Amino acid sequence: MRINIIYISKLEFLYTFREAFFTSITEKNIQGGFTGAGLVPYDPERVIFKLDIRIRTPIPPALSPGIVLPWVSQTLYNPREATLQLTLIKTRISNY
Repeated sequence: MRINIIYISKLEFLYTFREAFFTSITEKNIQGGFTGAGLVPYDPERVIFKLDIRIRTPIPPALSPGIVLPWVSQTLYNPREATLQLTLIKTRISNY
């Protein structure tokens, strides 16, 4: 059955809209909309649970045993870079 509505008054629209609004806007529907969109309402425990956390102390590659990075000659632009380069060269010589 098809009903053609040609005209609806403002009062009829507001009454119908109010009924539909309060029927559809519920806490369950709002949370379902967030979940369906991939957004989660504020729940820190749920976010932390999804994280893959492994507590460890990272070891820089230059300090890992058995790994020697190749030395690359570069133009030094400031005294700090010169000091770092000198320290690297001295360390490599003493380890050799």
